[in-house]
Amino acid sequence: MNRLVSLLAASLLAACSGSVRNQPLAESYDFGLPLARLADEGRWSAVALEVRMPYWFDTLTIEYRLLYENPLKLRSYAASRWAAAPAQLLAQRLRQQLGLSVAGGRSAPACLLRIELQEFSQVFATPQQSSAVLQGQAILLDAKQRIIAERLLTIERPAASADARGGVAALAAASTELGAELLAWLNDVEKRGRLKECRATAGESR
Repeated sequence: MNRLVSLLAASLLAACSGSVRNQPLAESYDFGLPLARLADEGRWSAVALEVRMPYWFDTLTIEYRLLYENPLKLRSYAASRWAAAPAQLLAQRLRQQLGLSVAGGRSAPACLLRIELQEFSQVFATPQQSSAVLQGQAILLDAKQRIIAERLLTIERPAASADARGGVAALAAASTELGAELLAWLNDVEKRGRLKECRATAGESR
């Protein structure tokens, strides 16, 4: 009897370990290879970047919504995840494009560009049609945390496929588009003479 119980226990353990080994690993995504710099070298080096988003978006899970079923319900892909928190990935992408410095670094920046996102997800209008949605605001602050300029952000990019792979690619494309929009906005703010407090930035253009 004892031998039979031992054999059954061993069979159950082997089955459990086999099922664990057979479970596919979650696919890990980031935003891809570094992008070419959009701004001149060193132009915005005195501006630090900070990206904020709600904790339910700033996790390793990749979020999506089904507008046709329940737009208030956030869902996550079970077999796919981000390689790092989305705020970190987005900050890395924007620094690559604009040459911004890291917020909280050793040297105090002349200005701070804060990106506050309220939405960062893949949104399905139908089971086969989805888009990446990035919504929030950009706030440019001087060294005393006074607002120099601010603008609303709304970017939507269609996804090539109705899955995590398509959503990630669309979110990466939306993030790249955000970098181009921010560059144009910073140039406009500078032309209007509102970057005088960002001495290293404004001073190089004099």
